[in-house]
Amino acid sequence: MHARRGDRLALALAAGLGLGALLLALIDPRAAFTGYMGACVPFAAIPAGAFCLMAMMTLIPGAWGEELRLTCEAGSLLALPALAAFTPVMLASPFIYPWAHEPPASPFQAIWLGPVPFAIRTVLWFALLWFASREVRSRRRTRAVSAAGLVLFPILGSLAAIDWLMALDLKFASSAFGLQILILSVGLAFAVLLLFRLCSGSAPYRPGVLGGLLLALLLMWAYIQSLTFFISWSAGLPDGAAWYLRRTGGWAMASVAFGLLGGVPLLMLMLTRFRNSPLWLARLCTAVIAGKLVEFAWFAVPGTGVLGIAAYTLALAAFSLLATIGLSIALRRRVDARRPA
Repeated sequence: MHARRGDRLALALAAGLGLGALLLALIDPRAAFTGYMGACVPFAAIPAGAFCLMAMMTLIPGAWGEELRLTCEAGSLLALPALAAFTPVMLASPFIYPWAHEPPASPFQAIWLGPVPFAIRTVLWFALLWFASREVRSRRRTRAVSAAGLVLFPILGSLAAIDWLMALDLKFASSAFGLQILILSVGLAFAVLLLFRLCSGSAPYRPGVLGGLLLALLLMWAYIQSLTFFISWSAGLPDGAAWYLRRTGGWAMASVAFGLLGGVPLLMLMLTRFRNSPLWLARLCTAVIAGKLVEFAWFAVPGTGVLGIAAYTLALAAFSLLATIGLSIALRRRVDARRPA
């Protein structure tokens, strides 16, 4: 199935916006490429979160899986577009990461940190994600792949999060950082896929189940985010405190924004009225998505100035269009594949 004319126009616009973000590198390569990378990470969260949810559906069957299976299968097909989006990041990694200019602190860092190891690990992450998702979609060795995938997902996903985001500051270290980004990524992916499900086709039969899962993910996000803040802010960890101090000033307003955009839906979803309403679920998903995107910027962009924010915004608009069109095309393909010949 080929993209429709409207889809092709949207894809062309997305390509133009992404190119615009990269062209800002002519002014300041570090700021532009860092902002672009920051927008790549939430885009990559969709196929990663979709695979995680598909694996859980296989091992923990229930009503929620029946409602979201096709949408998650469509989301997992974005793994290769996400890898393509990361290609400029891999090529421009010496402009983004301080390990390209600072001497390694240990022999391990000399081997682990560098443009080639960074690119190899990034490609392997998306390749494994694509392979595992394909196996689950095709119903081959589904339980074995799902079980192995859920064991490896937090390990490999944490390494990717450290590579992409924590490595922006070599002095900052947090054992919970990978888990923090994974919870953020899965929460964003679930909100995106649930919103897409609510806006396409018939209303779900059991919206309360899906609303309950969104509530659970928001509770996990709030717990991990607050825990890492209190640990890193303690007086015994000055580098962690310095990392948060760089996110004061204008970025403090961003933290308030994503806190409210996640916290208010969390409180509202505790009420049955909102969990059982498809309309309210769509509104709350929109708020959660907006909050997560601000939060990803809060992790990646501080220190890059206005140009980094501009690059993040342009690239984010490009990937939002690409995700919308990609999910639409992929869902049509999954529906067609399920129809009897």
